[in-house]
Amino acid sequence: MAHRGWTVFIAGLAWVASGLAWSGDSDQLLSTLQQDIDKFGKIATDTKQNVDYMPYVVSTLHGENLRTLGVENLREALQQIPGVDLSVGMAGVRNPIFRGSNPFSFGQSKLIIDGMVVNDQIFGGYNQYLDMPARLIHRIEVVRGPGSLLTHVNGYAGSIHVITRANRDDGLAPESEGFASAGSNGYRMAGAVAGGKAGDFDVSADVYVLKHDLSSEPTVDRFNRTGNADQSLENYNLGLNLNRGGFSFKGRLADNDSGVSYGQSFSLSDDLRDRLKVRNAMFDLGYQTDFAPGMAAEFTLGYLDENRTLQNKVMPDGSMLMMPPMPPMMLPNGRYFLVNYFEKTLRGRAELKVNRVEGHTLTVGVQLERTTIGENTGQTSDNDLTSFSTFRLMNTDMRRHVSVYADDLWNVSEQLAIQVGLKADRYNDVDSQFSPRLAMVYRHDDENIYKLMYSKSYREPSWREQYLNSSMAFYRPNASLAVESVEAYEGAYIHKFGAARQFKFNLFHLRNGSQIYAANGMSPYVNNPDTQLSGFELEYSTPLGAKGLLSANYSFVEGDNVFGSLANSTSNMLKAAYIHRLSDAWSLSGVFAYVGEKGRVPSDPRPEVNDYITLDLATQYRNRASGTTVGFSIKNTLDEHYVLPAPAGTYAADLIQPGRTFVLSIAQEF
Repeated sequence: MAHRGWTVFIAGLAWVASGLAWSGDSDQLLSTLQQDIDKFGKIATDTKQNVDYMPYVVSTLHGENLRTLGVENLREALQQIPGVDLSVGMAGVRNPIFRGSNPFSFGQSKLIIDGMVVNDQIFGGYNQYLDMPARLIHRIEVVRGPGSLLTHVNGYAGSIHVITRANRDDGLAPESEGFASAGSNGYRMAGAVAGGKAGDFDVSADVYVLKHDLSSEPTVDRFNRTGNADQSLENYNLGLNLNRGGFSFKGRLADNDSGVSYGQSFSLSDDLRDRLKVRNAMFDLGYQTDFAPGMAAEFTLGYLDENRTLQNKVMPDGSMLMMPPMPPMMLPNGRYFLVNYFEKTLRGRAELKVNRVEGHTLTVGVQLERTTIGENTGQTSDNDLTSFSTFRLMNTDMRRHVSVYADDLWNVSEQLAIQVGLKADRYNDVDSQFSPRLAMVYRHDDENIYKLMYSKSYREPSWREQYLNSSMAFYRPNASLAVESVEAYEGAYIHKFGAARQFKFNLFHLRNGSQIYAANGMSPYVNNPDTQLSGFELEYSTPLGAKGLLSANYSFVEGDNVFGSLANSTSNMLKAAYIHRLSDAWSLSGVFAYVGEKGRVPSDPRPEVNDYITLDLATQYRNRASGTTVGFSIKNTLDEHYVLPAPAGTYAADLIQPGRTFVLSIAQEF
């Protein structure tokens, strides 16, 4: 199907080119935007919204545009970012992939919600937060490549910064709104965001409840059984923010109850009682003070916990258990795997920012982090949950991490800025790491910006990869794993065609070391030989006349991510989003994506995964006088039954994704 890919690619470039050639008037949009820029220019600089001048490759998504496009959640939003794709892991976890880097790992990127890192230690992931409704999101800033917009957070392949509407950072009070939506597969969601004053405190909060009963189309698992994978979900989430003077409190509670989907050992369950439950609590206490001219300090104390319980029938009735040198054992009632696990992380950070030397912004800080395990129980049952064999789930109970960092952003002149940074990390269970960063931003004039960046980062092994205590695990742990490392060389060019139209181009070369991968079932995680990835990304956004807004991007990557192959990843992606405002109240919009063919690991004899196209359409009515918004969207309008690659040795066929679905939504400001 390669010819299809080239056809779509050429058609997409033609669409982008039409925008470049457009000479229609956009005075109304430009005038409105210029007023906003003048009004909030200082705030934007202080809150790092002017990402074009920052020494990173950054894409920004605005919540209002996402809602107009009919985007339902954070996961959908991320699929608009150039170079970002999805893979499927254990229990159906859909994991963002940045630039093809290791699609078999959950910790390649960091998710930061209102300044709080939400990745766990057991997997290094954050899947339970990707269903956050777009109606809660004010802005998303995605860094592609090592680092993040927070000096103390160092992503490996990328970092995702979510700023919620309840905790917006642009100087405006949070909007108060209630919302609800319903759609295919029993989808229903309801929530609210609100803010106000409580005495001397600024108070804001958000809450939502989300449920659906999605199940996959029939597929064949590794035991040659055909059936549907239960991907149903109940998701509850509450956020609270308090601010008074320099003091702040941010907290979030999350409860995620889902079906076991494709199974912990890639086996379809025939027990409807099987569930995976993940509950999180996190909070961040902070204090900021400008204690002297040109000197500011910030102190934070953070807490994050995760309670994970699981029941999953991982082997069907009548299975034969093969564990040489032990003799084969028949399992007439199959085998269940159960988990009761609790981890908690405490973080403390002190940071000093100094602007006393002209042209220099120096940031230095230290962060202490300690993760401990409370409940740590795994169980198996071979007699239909009548009796159990109990064992310790993880062969560890604690990880300590000390991080010291320094960063100097030197404005050499009005045109040139240089960043020099170093982050040193020490762990009790893996080797110490040093992450240098050197970058230059050159603003030739108001229209042309150039960037050159070198950075190094790492990813420590997750506890699942390193410490799981189970001889029956589908992928075996390896206590001797080294950290993954990456050296990134990046260059970027931004051209601004006035205030509302711009073009971005960036090149990258990644030298990845010791990528963590398990070759197939019953094999241990190992560190791969060094791999390299190279590519580029194009982004273009423009008004089309006075009523249209187009954004489009294309990304290309080549090289290898696992054992000399570009596995479970595509070289080509083309994405576009278009909003057309029929009137002040009505809009029509579409989101298009082309994802190219995906290769396999060398040991996987199956053919490449076919390319695919998706097209989402939406319409929205917004009555500004009453504050009422009604929307209707069609997801995957073309009913493309595309697949995501199943890992080698798991499912014979790949995993079919949902076809056409519908969502009706309503929101009311109050």
